[in-house]
Amino acid sequence: MGWGRSHLRDRYVLIYKEQLLITYSPSEIGYCHGRLNIYSCPKALIKHLEAGLERELNERVNINWQSQVLKPGSYRGQMSYSSAIGSGAKIVNALKSWSYLIFELSEFSSSEGSIYFYTKELGLYRGSINSQGQIVVSEDMLKSAITQNLSQSDLTIALEKLMGRPWDDVLEPFRRVEIEAASSLADRLSV
Repeated sequence: MGWGRSHLRDRYVLIYKEQLLITYSPSEIGYCHGRLNIYSCPKALIKHLEAGLERELNERVNINWQSQVLKPGSYRGQMSYSSAIGSGAKIVNALKSWSYLIFELSEFSSSEGSIYFYTKELGLYRGSINSQGQIVVSEDMLKSAITQNLSQSDLTIALEKLMGRPWDDVLEPFRRVEIEAASSLADRLSV
């Protein structure tokens, strides 16, 4: 996937596909640090979604909503958080009840984390990720896929599903919109 971490002046920096996601200091280790990208949310749900996030995080959230060009009439926004370990699962649980959302959440503790993808068509995907942001598939999950006596093409599909590939394929155009928007903003600021 394209995740990475680097050290910058007593702070760790989490980067995904050349986009800064989170910075945190060693003193904050023990908490989890997360990033929520909401790629599509109907306008009518925005206030309800924000209230749900505030309830789960027990703090005020500030999301800069912008129109989503890939789904006219919907909005996109993102936020970072630092909270108790397991906050991401609670957030995802609250958000997945609104089937009209498309979102991605990544959460890291000291050296590993979780990633969640959600679309109405595919449902929820949860994967474990290592410190480099790569999805880690357990031995048991691999054994389960291999022992199903699948054809080569069906085994490939099963393994890709374990790694979140169908969700990645759906979310990638939305990620590109975010990257292009950030790049456009950087270009305007550098002039």
